[in-house]
Amino acid sequence: MTDNIQNKKSGREIILTSTELIVLLLLPLPFLKLNVLYVIFALVIMLLSKYFRKENWSQYGFKAVQQKQLFIAVAIGIIFGFVDNFLVEPMITKLLGAEPDLSSYDGIKGNIAGLIGMLALGWFVGGLFEEFFFRGYLFNRINSLFANPVFQKSISILVVSVVFAFAHNYQGIGGIIGTFWFSVVMSFLYFYFGQNVWYLILIHGLYDMVGIFRLFLGA
Repeated sequence: MTDNIQNKKSGREIILTSTELIVLLLLPLPFLKLNVLYVIFALVIMLLSKYFRKENWSQYGFKAVQQKQLFIAVAIGIIFGFVDNFLVEPMITKLLGAEPDLSSYDGIKGNIAGLIGMLALGWFVGGLFEEFFFRGYLFNRINSLFANPVFQKSISILVVSVVFAFAHNYQGIGGIIGTFWFSVVMSFLYFYFGQNVWYLILIHGLYDMVGIFRLFLGA
């Protein structure tokens, strides 16, 4: 009797988790992209799900941090930002013959107000929201569907990176490939830092800062 109840509960949990994932994974694609409306919509779903499941924040990667690891994360964020902007991106552009379409950020060049606004957006959406959502939250949900640890990591990295990449489809094929590569690297760093999302937020925020200052300076 207990086994039947448990099986029904597990089956219901799988269906609910799968539905939740489908909704959250499909909406960032060409429908809503990663705009303010989607951020609010996704946060509402995630917070309600957390509340009803009675989960704690550490399950999403919000864990205690260590000073040494923070210094490592800072170094990685800055180095990764420069390497990606001035080495990897030009290589991808050369191979594909198409650079990322960043025309929507043209207003930032030489604009102090635009710079400040983009830095705030970069830290809140790029750093905090995207790492909480793509790494902390979605990894948690996808992993709950599979028992094999290797399969969990592989599926999580692949699915999340594909969705993350196509959520940036406004940047063209160059931007899609570049953000896919970025997401894969960040996913490996997530596991390197013991699935602690705070380090990822710091790395992502610093990475974005390099790119934003590059746009501001017109480099």
